[in-house]
Amino acid sequence: GINLYLIDLHRVQIRKAIPLRWQVKDLAALYFSSMDIGLTKRDLYRFIRRYSNETLKNELTLNRSFWQKVEKRALGLYAKHANQ
Repeated sequence: GINLYLIDLHRVQIRKAIPLRWQVKDLAALYFSSMDIGLTKRDLYRFIRRYSNETLKNELTLNRSFWQKVEKRALGLYAKHANQ
């Protein structure tokens, strides 16, 4: 059968800027939901590059802290889910 993945975009709205904590929360949730589907590190880097519209080197230099927060939160969700 075909696997269908649904992403809840309940925060989609017209704004000048999305609060950083919302971006971290949403990207962490997306990352968490994709952890067990066989993505490689290269796939994750490709996502970061496309999401940011920057070269990977520039994005990880300019926004390393942001992506570390996303990863930390995603790993926290994964650990919490594994203990349920």
